[in-house]
Amino acid sequence: MPQLVADLAELPSGSHAVSFYAAQGEAAEQAVRFLAGAPKDEPTSFWVTDPGTAEEYNRRLETASPDHVGCVVAIDHEQVERVDGRLRPCAEVRAFLREHPGSITAGGDTLSQYMVPGTVPEHLEYESWFQEQPRSGSRFVCPYDLRRIPPAMAPSVLKELGKQHSHVKLSSSPEPAVRLLQLFIFGSEADVPVPLQDDLEAARERGWVARDSPRAPLALTESGREIVREWGERTTVNW
Repeated sequence: MPQLVADLAELPSGSHAVSFYAAQGEAAEQAVRFLAGAPKDEPTSFWVTDPGTAEEYNRRLETASPDHVGCVVAIDHEQVERVDGRLRPCAEVRAFLREHPGSITAGGDTLSQYMVPGTVPEHLEYESWFQEQPRSGSRFVCPYDLRRIPPAMAPSVLKELGKQHSHVKLSSSPEPAVRLLQLFIFGSEADVPVPLQDDLEAARERGWVARDSPRAPLALTESGREIVREWGERTTVNW
């Protein structure tokens, strides 16, 4: 199971983290904190989906981490592409890695922007592949917009993402569905860390999770699935 990290600026070297957000402002804050934690002279890059987002993040860095202004760049496609039928880093990412063979700080906010129900399995395969790559002293983060993960698939997707990352930064959204879904990163009740015990207890009391053995895989009840479905109907865009 991944380790919780309260502040992405403190993400340690050698990490491959997943972060979750439920609003654009939260995404910006997480990205900037992650970049602010990069060593001053370490090659750093963060890929986003449009120039406006890149401008916003770089503007925030002017105050939060002036040394890293300009490291956020826009690409007009996903940060992965199909290579022999599987998703692998795109040309821009490969070029950055090739130019900087030592330790780096890097992340990209495009995976969940392009994910649709039919491509979920190949995205998870990519994360599994990336988790196995050497990362020595580098820091990597994979931000996911919880609003773009298909609601019916969200529990299983979060379980897999929990398996394929070393660290996790959770969304601070108070939305009940967000608090509920993020429990699934840890697989079973017994694996849920202390900072999330209140969320787990609330889910139990409201009957949103099945009451099995603490070591049994977490599962939504019908009322839990309804909470997730209702939230998805309010927040989902362009599926």
